[in-house]
Amino acid sequence: MSLDLPTATARIARELSDSEFAIADALAKSTALLHSAALASRDVAGAPDLESQRALMRLQKIVGGLIDVRGEASRAHGQLRKIAIETGAGEEPTCPDDGFTSAEHVTTIAA
Repeated sequence: MSLDLPTATARIARELSDSEFAIADALAKSTALLHSAALASRDVAGAPDLESQRALMRLQKIVGGLIDVRGEASRAHGQLRKIAIETGAGEEPTCPDDGFTSAEHVTTIAA
């Protein structure tokens, strides 16, 4: 089954947004896990130092990897946006400004 331009555009936009949210959510949850593990390593009596350190280092790699993934997702978003403009599927601008925050968005809607 082949996709027409409007269908492909809608699908990619939805899936891109879902992917970006999932990455941000995974980053937030992994960072929270790293924080909890660091506190437990410090505060729980009898926790083996070497094993705790190894676990913290692995968690740090997860967080670092997710930060890299988030950057790659942003670059892919930009490339897909350029493709959308070139094919006439999207009008510029299709992405929020760099300074956009949800609080500003809510304030704008409420006004």
